[in-house]
Parts: sequence; structure tokens; C-alpha cells
Amino acid sequence: MADDPRHKTGGRARRGARLKTMPFSGEGDGLREALQLELGKTVAPSLAVVLGPDVGKRVVLRQSVETGRDPSCELPLHDDNVSWRHARIEDRGCDEWAIIDLGSTNGTILNGEPCAGAILKPGDRIFIGKTVIEMQKDALRDAQAAEIERLLSTDDLSGLWVRRRFDAQLESSVAAVQAGTVPALSLIVMDMDGVKAINDTHGHAMGAFAIGETGRVMDRVIGARGFATRFGGDEFAAAFPAVLKTDAVAIAEELRAAVAAHTYEHRGVRLRPGLSCGVATIPGDAPDARALFQAADEAMYRAKRAGKNRVSI
Repeated sequence: MADDPRHKTGGRARRGARLKTMPFSGEGDGLREALQLELGKTVAPSLAVVLGPDVGKRVVLRQSVETGRDPSCELPLHDDNVSWRHARIEDRGCDEWAIIDLGSTNGTILNGEPCAGAILKPGDRIFIGKTVIEMQKDALRDAQAAEIERLLSTDDLSGLWVRRRFDAQLESSVAAVQAGTVPALSLIVMDMDGVKAINDTHGHAMGAFAIGETGRVMDRVIGARGFATRFGGDEFAAAFPAVLKTDAVAIAEELRAAVAAHTYEHRGVRLRPGLSCGVATIPGDAPDARALFQAADEAMYRAKRAGKNRVSI
């Protein structure tokens, strides 16, 4: 490129200096492609639900996964038009993945065409029931999908699941018990004690702090044993697949004790909230998800009436 007196630095024309700029084509395209290639190497492929009841859900492909209504699937779906075990995304080695229909009732569609089995590539869309799943392998799209999943499924205050996601998973877990693939499902409904007094004395911001801290305490205690939500101001619920009632009562006591032992301190103020818990299990206490929640909720109110900060069944 010839010297260009129109190029100015600090208001003065630069003379005798050769401009070094990034070209718009040719070599620049090669650099862009190389960068994209390196970005692609940093992420494993993933499946992202882009349409349907589970929109936002995603799973990173590190081994073969199955998808369907069975909650034990690696990618469980809450879509009545999807079979119990609908399809498998199979690791063929050498970074090659295939979609295999597992004899589903309504079939599997890949990019608009019926598919019994095919090799997948980034950007492919899998249609099963009312759900659309996209195969992704791109750093930016992967990060975007992860953020969408977080926004759609996580309560900002407590860090637990939003009610919509919890209810869908609870229904699927109850269906697994009814189908005989899971022996039991226990539910704990919890209500914090003392939040009204905290709000009245220290303001609602302090009450929100106590609620958020309690959600994080619950998440730590529950771990991989179950899933939980904040479904009201200071009300929580946690479900535990394959956990019998006696064990669920022990977990509820563990949660109550953890809240009692936690240090709630904010802006120099120390708080002492409590936790009242009610436990119910299917089968035994209820025939379905709605009745199970009602049974656990009634047990929680018995704990309240008995003096609060305790567990009831």
C-alpha cells in the first residue's frame, strides 16, 4: 500500500510510514478460518433444545446419550409426543456422532427427512414430537446456549431451579415411579421461619438476602441426590427420586440443621431464620404429582403448627 497523506496521527499527516492493516480478503480469510478452527477445537459438541417444552436445555456430548421421556435418559424431555426411550446419539469415535431412532412411536426427523439412523454434523436439527434439538459445535453458540439454559431454568435469587423446570421434572419422576423404573419419589416442602420479622425489622432487602442464602445452603446439602426450587417468596421444595420416606425425613432434618447452623450475616447484621419441613412419598402418600405436593405441603403446615423449625410427615 502506498504512503497515504490522508492517514493522520495526532492531527498531523504521517509521511514516509507504511500502513500495516489487516487485509479484507485472501490472507485475512485464512486467518479467520484458522481462528474458527481453533475455537472449534476448544469445545465438545453439544445438543441444545431450541424448541419445545424443554427449550434451553442442553447436554455436552462426551459419550453416547439417549433422549426420551424416561427421566433416567441423559437428555430427558417433557414432551408427550416423545417415546419413553426415543433416540440415541451414539459416539462412533474420531469425533463422529450418529442419531439412531430406538423404535419410537412417532419417529425421528433429521433436517426435515424421516431418519432411522444417520451421521450428525454441526447445525443439524433433530425433530422428535414437538421438540427440536440442534447439534452444536461452536464456542460462541455453545456459550450462548449455556446462558440461555441458565436464564430459563435458574432462579436468580436462590440459584435453584425455577418452578416451571421443577414441575416438569417432578411429573417425569412420578411417571417413572408409575412405570416401575424408579421405586419411589420423596418430596420435601419447606417454608422459612422468621422472614416476616426480618423484613419488618431490617427491610425487604435483608429478607431477600436470607432467602437467597437459604437456597444456596439447600443446593449444597442436596447435591446430586435430588432437585429443588423456590416456588414462593420464602417457600422451597425438593424432590428425591429413588429415596424412600425414612431417608427423605433424614434429608429434611439435614436441611433444617444446615439452615440453623449457617451464618446469616449481611452489612453487620446477623440473622437467625429457621426452616419448617413436610415430607411425603409416592407410592404411599399420593397417587400423582399434584397430590404428592399437597401431602408434603400439609405436612409442612403441621410442622408450623407444632412449633416451627422442625420436620413433619
